[in-house]
Order: sequence, then structure tokens, then C-alpha cells
Amino acid sequence: MPTDTEMITTSDSRRASVLRCLCLLLAAAVVFQLFYLGSQQFAPGLVPAPWDKLAHLTVYSAITALLWIGTGGSMPVLVIVAVIAIGALDELHQAGVPGRHAAIDDLLVDICAGVGTGIAMFLHARVRRRHL
Repeated sequence: MPTDTEMITTSDSRRASVLRCLCLLLAAAVVFQLFYLGSQQFAPGLVPAPWDKLAHLTVYSAITALLWIGTGGSMPVLVIVAVIAIGALDELHQAGVPGRHAAIDDLLVDICAGVGTGIAMFLHARVRRRHL
């Protein structure tokens, strides 16, 4: 018969696994919508400048955080590289969509979002470990 501590640990572990899976699914959904909605006729000019940069920052920060949590923080470099690759692929995709164009400044914002959020997640985890 498992002890109370073992049951709590198992329950916490199960919850963490569910949270990680949910975050990976949400990240995949955000990326899918990014490409799907980005290719729709209403997409060009949907978010006017300069607010489009804030939209890039928000979306790519969210993708980074979701992937970070989804991987349990165990693959920080891979998460950041994946987010940068998604940003690059998104810009390439936009180059082929009528009414849209690829922009290096959008990619730079995506990179900053991925790296900045990755650093913030790393520092948060480090501080949290120190206080446990």
C-alpha cells in the first residue's frame, strides 16, 4: 500500500504530465493557427503597424512559454531554436501569400521574443529552485 507521500508525489507527477501535454498541444494549435489564419484573405493588414510587432512579440513569447513548460524546461536551447525556426518559416510562408510579404524586422521580433522569454523562463526556474 503506497504511503500518503508516495500518493501525493504520484498525483503531482500525473498532473505535471497532463500540464506538459496540454502545453504542447496548445503550442501546436497556436502554430497551426498562425500559418492557417496567416494564409486567409483577411490576414493582410489585420494588425496595423506598429501593433503588428506587439502581436509578434505576444504570439512568439506564448509559443516559447508553452514549449518550455511542455518540455519541463529540460530542452531550453531546442525550444528557442524551434521558436526561431517557426518564425523563419512563418516569414517564408508569408512571402508566398498574396497581399503579404516577409519582413526581417518581424523575424527579429520573433527571435527577441523567443530568446527573451527563454531567458525569463530559465531565470524564473532558477529562482524557484533556490527557494524550495
